[in-house]
Amino acid sequence: MNSNSKISIPAISNKRWPSSFLNFSVQLWFIVAVIGQWIFAFYVAAFYGGAAIDGDFMRWNRVLPHGYVEGQAMGNLAVAIHLLFAVIVMIGGPIQFIPQLRKYAPKFHRWNGRFYLGAAVLISLSGIYIVITKGTISGLVGDISVSLNGALILTFAYLALKNAVKRRFDVHRKWAIRLFLVMAGVWFFRVGLMFWLFVNKGPVGFDPETFRGPFLVFLGFAQYLIPLAIAELYFMAERKKQITPKLLTALTLLIFTIITTLGTFAATMGMWLPRIS
Repeated sequence: MNSNSKISIPAISNKRWPSSFLNFSVQLWFIVAVIGQWIFAFYVAAFYGGAAIDGDFMRWNRVLPHGYVEGQAMGNLAVAIHLLFAVIVMIGGPIQFIPQLRKYAPKFHRWNGRFYLGAAVLISLSGIYIVITKGTISGLVGDISVSLNGALILTFAYLALKNAVKRRFDVHRKWAIRLFLVMAGVWFFRVGLMFWLFVNKGPVGFDPETFRGPFLVFLGFAQYLIPLAIAELYFMAERKKQITPKLLTALTLLIFTIITTLGTFAATMGMWLPRIS
């Protein structure tokens, strides 16, 4: 009996540690991402909200070209709605993924989820309206990438709700994760841009004056397609029993965590804090 127990313990451990490593890596990235999004939410609330409280809406245009235009009530309202609900979902959205909340406060989880989905729809529609009426600083490519991001938000919100109503919670979880990632597209763009500037010690692959160039074309779509691709890799690794897919996915997530950490640090110190200090 003793010899058998000595053999069985490491056998079980060897089977479980890749899954534990995978779970650790995704949890670590999630914690870093949530902290980064909360910092960004604080910046948006402080800068844009502070300008609104002071009645100096023209201050928005220092960061967001044509963010506020006198006489364009609908366009200005769309920007205000977009910014307001972006702050709310960046603060409240991650709460949906806390297992203890789902277990011990299911009613709050449901109502917060409904609010999150509603906010996602408003953010998406207001974002698309802003693109149509004001355009983006990146031109046509930027218009297309932002509009596609908005379309994905609407699609994933619908599929997350549909599967929740049908009580297919495993499927609902995956669509909720995808929704969380595409909702963070604006944040991913800034973190990715500042990481690129940090490692290259300056603008490479784009003109900082015109804000055009091949790198920005890439980043315009990569801001949500890369996180979605990594999510699909994670879902695949979860299903697999083999060790290799779990380890490769865990290592990919750790690399993604390092990039997210450096990008968040660079964005915080080089872009967000200076604008509200």
